[in-house]
Amino acid sequence: MSKMRAVQVTRPNGPFEIVEREIPEPGAGSVRIKVEACGVCHSDAMTKEGTWPGIQYPRVPGHEIAGIVDAVGYGVAAWTQGQRVGVGWHGGHSGTVILAGAATSLPAKSRPKFPESPTTAATPNI
Repeated sequence: MSKMRAVQVTRPNGPFEIVEREIPEPGAGSVRIKVEACGVCHSDAMTKEGTWPGIQYPRVPGHEIAGIVDAVGYGVAAWTQGQRVGVGWHGGHSGTVILAGAATSLPAKSRPKFPESPTTAATPNI
């Protein structure tokens, strides 16, 4: 399996560490995005400091990304490999996504399923 690099925090107030992880395959109804840029903002301080209720470690901070869809899970019809995408804070979703600058509403059957997370589903703990 291929590897990717990530920056993680392993405990509250712990140092940032660059690690290699296996690249996961997207599950049904999901896409995998090769991240080309990732924003880290003030809310990520709560991840580093361990002040977000119920947070589990290790944790990869960052939740504002831009990249390329590099794999598509079973049942995803709205996105294709190679599409450029951007994902912001994810505290829930309405099925509307921004694809290359244009808002698109996805039919319910094509909407990706994001795991619920206290920090973000855009960049789950991968």
